[in-house]
Amino acid sequence: MDFERRTRRIQELNLTPLVDIILLLVIFFMISTSFVVSDSMELSLPSGKAEASAQRVTRILIQPSGEVLVNQQPMDGNALSNHLANLLAVNAEEKIAIFTTPGVSVQQLVSVMDMVYLTGGKNVQVDKIEVPYGT
Repeated sequence: MDFERRTRRIQELNLTPLVDIILLLVIFFMISTSFVVSDSMELSLPSGKAEASAQRVTRILIQPSGEVLVNQQPMDGNALSNHLANLLAVNAEEKIAIFTTPGVSVQQLVSVMDMVYLTGGKNVQVDKIEVPYGT
C-alpha cells in the first residue's frame, strides 16, 4: 500500500496583537515615567593656576567635628545662613570657597553647599586642605 501524504498548510503567526501589546507598553511607560528637572548649582573646581586678581573671597571651612568656620570665625547653621544671606544681598556675585579637611563626610559638605545655594550663592568653589587650618 502506497499512501500519499497530504501537504499541510503552514499556519501564519498573526503579529497584530503583539504589536498592539508593545504599543500599549510603550504608552504605559511614557505616561508613568516622571521627567524631573532638578535645580542644580554651578560649581567651579580649582584649576591649579593662581589668579592674579585680589578679589574678595568668603572662605568656609568644614571640620570633621561638624564645626563650620567662616573666615576663621565659628558659626552654626542659622548664623551661617544669615551671614550668607546678608553677604549675597550686597554682592550676588560674591566668591565663596568651601574647604574641607580630612575626615569630613560628603553629607557635611552637601549640607553646607545646600545652605550656600539656598541663600543665592552662585559662584562657589570646593577644595580640600590637607593640613590643619591656620597653621
